[in-house]
Amino acid sequence: MQARGKYSYSRARKQSSRPVGGGRVFVSPKAKYSYNPMINLPAKFWGNIGIFILIVILFWLIFYSSFFRLKEIIVEGNKLVTEAEIKDSIRDNDNIFRINVGELKSQIIKINPIIKDVAIYRGIPNALKVVVLEKEPRAVWVNGENYYLLDDEGYVDKKINNDEYADLVKIFDQKKIQINVGDQIVSPDFIKFLQSIESEFYNYTNLDLVKFEVQETTFDLYVYTGAGFLVKFDTTRPVEKQLTDLKKIIIEHRDIINEYVDVRINGWAYYK
Repeated sequence: MQARGKYSYSRARKQSSRPVGGGRVFVSPKAKYSYNPMINLPAKFWGNIGIFILIVILFWLIFYSSFFRLKEIIVEGNKLVTEAEIKDSIRDNDNIFRINVGELKSQIIKINPIIKDVAIYRGIPNALKVVVLEKEPRAVWVNGENYYLLDDEGYVDKKINNDEYADLVKIFDQKKIQINVGDQIVSPDFIKFLQSIESEFYNYTNLDLVKFEVQETTFDLYVYTGAGFLVKFDTTRPVEKQLTDLKKIIIEHRDIINEYVDVRINGWAYYK
């Protein structure tokens, strides 16, 4: 019997091989692609073309078809601004996915300064929901025949009619400065001072408030009382100290006060 050789090979000894365990196993070469016999192009090529066409169709359907075109706008949270004022900031029939939410938010706030913040939500397939947070109105600034709504930061948020917001404090501007919606005409501290006077004046003086007035500067606030005289306040000084001084003067000299009481100077109070 003839001895077997040290090594044995498969029939595919001239073909490519790969190691397996302690020996080598020969494998047959594989074709990289299968070919279409009609046009002799790889099947993978046509598969990629099909995927590309599908992506283009989906892109057009989502961003340019009428299916996702804006048809309904829902507005919530508005009390001082009408739905029409908000909707005027939004283009009709625009695609909901092509709407730039950040730019739209800034535009709505710019056109309506009384709006503090806006949240915008897309509704599939053709709706947009706008939720607004409005500023809190604090006072009405009266400039001649014009009435303006002020917020707690002293900004002019809206021009209003003279019979609107009758429950808010009215400040009559004797200097009649030029005012535009969106301007800050007084400081937040002025608004806080005004609110403190409104809430505490009767408790200190037992007198009714009739009118608030600003003459040359907002550092001074003139308050007209139901007793027929006015009180001059310094809006940069603490309210409590001035009201305490006012209370003392009224208690001691109420019968001879005819025109005004001035408590603007610290430690002093003048009356006439």
